[in-house]
Parts: sequence; C-alpha cells; structure tokens
Amino acid sequence: MTRLSVELQGEKAFRKALAQAAQDVKDATEAVVVATAIELRADVVQSIQRGPASGRTRKKSNPMRVHTASAPGQPPMSDTGRLANNIYFERLGDLTASVGSTLAYAVHLEYGTSRMAARPFFRPAVERMRPKFLGKLETAISGAVK
Repeated sequence: MTRLSVELQGEKAFRKALAQAAQDVKDATEAVVVATAIELRADVVQSIQRGPASGRTRKKSNPMRVHTASAPGQPPMSDTGRLANNIYFERLGDLTASVGSTLAYAVHLEYGTSRMAARPFFRPAVERMRPKFLGKLETAISGAVK
C-alpha cells in the first residue's frame, strides 16, 4: 500500500498570526465604537444647546428671563440645561457602548406625545453619525489586517 503524507510547516506560527490579527481587528473596532459613542453624545448635547430655537417665545417666572422653544421637528431647545446635562455615554462591553438620557421625559421629546409634536434629537444625531462610523470602522479594520 502506498501512502501519501503532507506536512504543514509553520502551522503554529500561522495560528498565532491569525489569532493576533483577530485581536487587532477587535481592538481597532472597540476603539471606533467607543470614539463614535462619545462623539454621538457630544452631537446630541450640542443639538440641544445650540438650537435652532424657532418656536414660541415666552417669559419665564423671572421677569428678566425669556425662553424661545424649538418648533416641532427640531431638537428641543435647552432652557435649564437639565436635558443636556443628563445625556450619558456608557461602555457596556468590548464592542458595545450606550448613549442615552436618564430623564423620563427625553423619550416624550424624541417621539412626541398626544399633546406635543416630536422634537427628535437622538435619531437625527445617529443618522449624522452613521456614515462617519462606517467609514472609521472600515479604515480601522483594514489598518488592523495589513
């Protein structure tokens, strides 16, 4: 009986290089996820703080103070700073981060209610961030596997 034998040389080195490449991709992806979440938080806060304020103007209880609200469809315009100050970023895992608000009324502003039109501020920020995230992710992964 004739026997055919094949010997692979460098299998251990190849497995080690493959494992390192996988770790490099994971590390690069993780950095992009965290950076994008931090940037998303900043974008959300900025949209609340900087308007546009083209809704109704009303005098506050302090006679010297006036507030112009946002119009329906625009991000909520900051009045007391409470909403902007309660936008958080949290790293949940290696490849997961969360950006949100600790305030219950944030969801009412984002989606509206039966008595108030929506003032979305998260969804538009996510849509602005999506192409940036995908571009950074592509760059990071291609750089990690070179």
